[in-house]
Amino acid sequence: MYSRVDPGGQPGFVAGMKGSIMEQSDLDLLLAVPPYHLQSLVKLRRLPVTSRGQNTSASGASGASGASGASATTSPATTTIPEIAQHLFEASTISEAIRSLNESERLVLRELVACGGRANSRDLALYFSSIGVFTPLKGGEPPAGIAEHSASFYPTPHPHGPFEQSLRRLLLLGLVFWGKQTNFAGRDYTSGIYDGVVIVPQAVKDVVNDIVDKERSTKAEQPVTRQEGLGEGIHAFQRMLYLYWSHAASLREGLQLVNSGLLSRTVLRQVIEQQGHKENIEQIRTEQDVPRLLFIRLLLMKLDLLQERQGSQGSIHAADAEEFFSLPVLERARRCYHLWLEGSFWNELLYLPEVMVRPGPNMLDPAHEEVISSRQVLMERVLDEQAGTWLGMSSFIARTKLYAPYLLFPRQYGTRADRYSVGSNPYNWDFRLRRGWLTHREGWHLVEGGFIRAVVLGPLQWMGLVEVKNEGSAVAFCSTPGTLLVTSEAQAVETGVAWGRLIVQPNFELVALAPVPEALLIKLDRFAERIRLEHIAQYRLTKASVTRAIQMGLHAETIQRVLEESAGPGAVIPQNVSYSLVEWERQARRIEVWQGATLLEVDDSALLDELFADEEARELLGRRLSPVLAEVAANRAEALQDVFWRKDYLPALTTAPDQDSLLDSGRFVAREPQWRLHDDGLLQPLYAVTDLYLVAEVERISTLDELTGWRKITPSEIERACSRGITLDAIIRFLQHYCEDGVPAPFLIRLKLWGGGYGERPAIQVEQAPLLYLSAKILQDLQSDEEVGELLGAEVVQEGRLVRVPAEHLERVVELLRKRGFVVE
Repeated sequence: MYSRVDPGGQPGFVAGMKGSIMEQSDLDLLLAVPPYHLQSLVKLRRLPVTSRGQNTSASGASGASGASGASATTSPATTTIPEIAQHLFEASTISEAIRSLNESERLVLRELVACGGRANSRDLALYFSSIGVFTPLKGGEPPAGIAEHSASFYPTPHPHGPFEQSLRRLLLLGLVFWGKQTNFAGRDYTSGIYDGVVIVPQAVKDVVNDIVDKERSTKAEQPVTRQEGLGEGIHAFQRMLYLYWSHAASLREGLQLVNSGLLSRTVLRQVIEQQGHKENIEQIRTEQDVPRLLFIRLLLMKLDLLQERQGSQGSIHAADAEEFFSLPVLERARRCYHLWLEGSFWNELLYLPEVMVRPGPNMLDPAHEEVISSRQVLMERVLDEQAGTWLGMSSFIARTKLYAPYLLFPRQYGTRADRYSVGSNPYNWDFRLRRGWLTHREGWHLVEGGFIRAVVLGPLQWMGLVEVKNEGSAVAFCSTPGTLLVTSEAQAVETGVAWGRLIVQPNFELVALAPVPEALLIKLDRFAERIRLEHIAQYRLTKASVTRAIQMGLHAETIQRVLEESAGPGAVIPQNVSYSLVEWERQARRIEVWQGATLLEVDDSALLDELFADEEARELLGRRLSPVLAEVAANRAEALQDVFWRKDYLPALTTAPDQDSLLDSGRFVAREPQWRLHDDGLLQPLYAVTDLYLVAEVERISTLDELTGWRKITPSEIERACSRGITLDAIIRFLQHYCEDGVPAPFLIRLKLWGGGYGERPAIQVEQAPLLYLSAKILQDLQSDEEVGELLGAEVVQEGRLVRVPAEHLERVVELLRKRGFVVE
């Protein structure tokens, strides 16, 4: 009826007589169980198995009692095991066995299937104990013996315990099996007290998953698509981002950093006060003491809202943030979430309680790729929990171990027992307690569990994705209404948010009613002084604030337009406010100093008249400063350049470099080549008008050639430049960078000769005598030989290199070398 199955064969599928398919792994489970348990399964499940090839005795029928039964029972013939498996793992018989389970047994089976079909029995017992399934909790408190940072709270196994009895029932019915590592010599296979891996056959998993899928399909899905359901925490975090950014924007010198890359203590205290957290401020010394503020700063830098300016390595400055804060709150929250989830700027391993990590990461070191991967695995576990349900931290950690036992420490790096030692983990660190080494079970709840706490109580809580409450020593959390929206990739259907309107009062006070969008706050910050920001925002217009805004490029008409749009349709700005804005601008513009401005200069004023008359070009220009000079609107230089090209003009675009001298700094800006360098040192311009700043640099290393009118590099100019501190390497790199096709090889040789690039021995010596090529030891012996030594000449100095030159080419080579400027002896 069945062909023999080789237990050592290839894994895969086994075909039955009726054409059904069975997993090889399920068959392997049966091959590994004791014979007496197989016969117990046949009788208990009433499987229609033929007795051919078996010797089933009465004692074997009761073989579940232990080793005594096993000794009295002959193993079923190998040919009958596939037949047993065929009936045991048939979907109908599995469904019948599942229907016979009670609630607790069904709960254990479902949890095993949900976590992948295999888990450690004691880890499973710990999880059910922590949620009070078998020992109901009183008042929502954790069971006795469970401490938040302790790993010695595994429940003591008892043969008559409710979990052990449930596991025993599943084993008796053949719905689960013990792993091969569990030793049953002289012990009862169906006992639930062992510390081992419990495995669910694939056939059982398929049936259970079908049952779960049917139950889920009957529940009506309730999509959350409204932005007002995001929750207060997500809105509060976006407000914290704005407050931090606005504080940095208000500082002319930026946020000062110390050598470690953290904020200075003075600046840190200012940030804390600005965020409204003044308690225990004297005890805070570095950003390490306030990880939430450090997280916000690093996140703002990843969002490009805070930047380190070139030439200002010790401070951080605010960048333009209007585009970001003008986005919907949901989109901003998603960007922040994904930057943290997929980024390396934040390292949770720095915040493991009660664990010493040696050598461990530095404060600003990027997170390891395994940390990022584990963070994503953990988020899958958080999102898999029922939304809005409070979860005990201890029970969540215990359940996560069932689903992700190799969190942070992939199995390929070493065994579980050694994973916390140097060389057995991807970080090459030691994880230990202050009092000694970590065991693999204790370590999981302190290291991996500490990582879980750092994620949930850190970024997830800060970003408003979870709410946290403390009840004594126990910590619980639940996801917020907006968590699914923020973490989802699907485009949400958002309804318009009814933002509060702006009230402009005759006494120059501005009151923004709640809810106040951050985009409006950024606009008001530019030209008004903030007085108070809580549920409403209160500002005041002053001459100083408006003057400061005008110096930054704003106009009175722009300020008035912002006020009118924010006040709502039909609102009228008080007349005295409008008049004062115009007058303050007139007074502020009597003397102006511009920074970062773009100017347009033409040779003929008629061309500028034509541009101002052109409707398209007029929008790209600012004020006309003189008949031939005009201001270019901010960030519109490229668009104006396109207009010139369409009019058959080729404008020369010159940008001021960040450094005063390119040759001195060695940092060259990106420019197209300006010259073609000839062999005689002449610099032929490629354009009618060359870059003004590059011309100034070339004048430092060249002289004007009267015959051509071009610049020319001469020996005297190179010597003079080198004597002034300009290095030969900087000169060569400059010419290669800004000359088409670089520096010609013949001229490069001359350039190095003029600048001392060949050291103290630039001469070339022609050796016409015969030479011997031999090793140092042979030469030493030959020189000591009186007969040979007196026939040898002086040894050639090995400071240079020897190259063979055919005799017929020697004169031509010497001629060319002298033309290049070499002294040939």
